[in-house]
Amino acid sequence: MKVETKIYKKDSFIYLDGKFNLKEFYIVKSGNISIKKKNELNQITEETKGPGYIFGIIQTLTGISDNETVKAITDCEILVIPKEKLEQLYVEHKKIILKILSEYSEILRNLDKELVKIDFFTDDNFDRETKVFEIAKRYVLENQKEKAAHLLKSFLMEIKGNSALENKILNILENLPDVEIFKSNDIITEKIFKANTVVFTEFEMGNNFFIIKKGKVKITKLKHNKEMLLAILSEGDIFGEMSILNDKPRNATAFVIENSELTIVDKKGIDKLPPPLFVKILYFLTRRIWFVQQQIICNKISAPIAQIYYFLTAKIRLAIPNIKKDDDKTFVFNFSLQELYEMLDIDKDKEEKIKEFLTDKNIEFSDDSIKIKKTSHFLDKASFYFTRSNLGFI
Repeated sequence: MKVETKIYKKDSFIYLDGKFNLKEFYIVKSGNISIKKKNELNQITEETKGPGYIFGIIQTLTGISDNETVKAITDCEILVIPKEKLEQLYVEHKKIILKILSEYSEILRNLDKELVKIDFFTDDNFDRETKVFEIAKRYVLENQKEKAAHLLKSFLMEIKGNSALENKILNILENLPDVEIFKSNDIITEKIFKANTVVFTEFEMGNNFFIIKKGKVKITKLKHNKEMLLAILSEGDIFGEMSILNDKPRNATAFVIENSELTIVDKKGIDKLPPPLFVKILYFLTRRIWFVQQQIICNKISAPIAQIYYFLTAKIRLAIPNIKKDDDKTFVFNFSLQELYEMLDIDKDKEEKIKEFLTDKNIEFSDDSIKIKKTSHFLDKASFYFTRSNLGFI
């Protein structure tokens, strides 16, 4: 595959405002670019990037336009890679794809930290043993004993030969539930996990990632004195990929909430996967990055009702990037009202402030889902609440 190179003179624009669906993404071959971005809260950021930097890939793979302007601040050579050539790029230039995956998984790791405002990795000289016991203790205090057992049992497999530490862990495990730690020598494994089974916990070392063939998985992270729900994943979603790409401990906890069939891919086969699967991983990673960015914006909205409408609108945009304002289709979220509260850190005391949402006749609530009857009506109302919140009216 021959990668096209375009020359951009100093002060010329590579693209403006992202108000169109990109069909290609870019890599800086030489020179420097400026990336200026404005979010929905009218906050503006501007960064300078040089050779090797990859940009435009999130917009290209998600299909979601963005308020981003990219400009050449020196004469630049830019590699241009069409979306439809990604599989070919993986086959012929595997190092480029691996670099993209590694770079974007680290971006997502940092965004997750910003989202929950807690970071176990700020000290490069952190004592891993101390942190493992600290997290396990917090899980026990939260009555999440299976997660504590999973972390300690996983750590036990790391420190073979340290008899004193092994005995310390075994003594604690005597008072915790027995849990299974997945192990396999195969590159790809199919496994059924029973409901409420821990897949992995944050701060475990990982050598595999997971694709959901069937079922639902919760992704959580400890935040100060409680556990925060980051996401609920379902069929086709991928999780656990960050630790195998960056050789760092797991950044979050995953457990299944109903009987689930998972495809498990081992780290040693990361460069031997079928091209469509590798591209799917990249596609999912870019979608996650975009959505976590929206969650961070959502957390900065002061009015709970505007938060809820913004969050759900972001979910709809992710599923239907080119949705039209006159779209009267229904839309179903695969989580309950209580799970929505958990993801937005909304407690029962705030229900009076979101009464208009709870009584919205365009919304139906059930035990495991939230249904929007007419998407266009919902988006109009979301825009109304977000605008009023931005102006300080609510």
